[in-house]
Amino acid sequence: MIFTLDSYRDLGRCSYGTLKETFDTEKDKIIFKEKEVKIDKIEDLFPFLWQSPGCAVHDNVEHKSISSFYSKGTHWHHDFDDSIVRNDKEIAKLEKKIAKNPESHLVKKWTQNLEFCKEHNESLKNMLKRLDEELEEQKLKLIEENKGK
Repeated sequence: MIFTLDSYRDLGRCSYGTLKETFDTEKDKIIFKEKEVKIDKIEDLFPFLWQSPGCAVHDNVEHKSISSFYSKGTHWHHDFDDSIVRNDKEIAKLEKKIAKNPESHLVKKWTQNLEFCKEHNESLKNMLKRLDEELEEQKLKLIEENKGK
């Protein structure tokens, strides 16, 4: 079975689906945590299309490929979810410092750092929200594009 990927966009970074025009179940294999993933419908590809495989092998003679993954999801969540968690911890730490030492000469510096962390986290969350929304739109387009396959 061949699935077309005409509606696919990588949303900011070269990913598994970036250079693929199609996914052919006879020639393309996905391995997840050392077990082959059965691809019966386009939705089965969604956990992998927007991330890079840990290892990929291509046979240019028979035009076959095997790609191994060790997680599911998207490159943007892999890149930024941990940063948001770290920033939340830093925000809590700075708020505690300021509350504990309001007379310290470092309060201005701590406050600036606190505001930066809050703004940065808000920007990251907004970016992730936008990318997730674009991802959902693409999924619907890919489903429609591959209807009846």
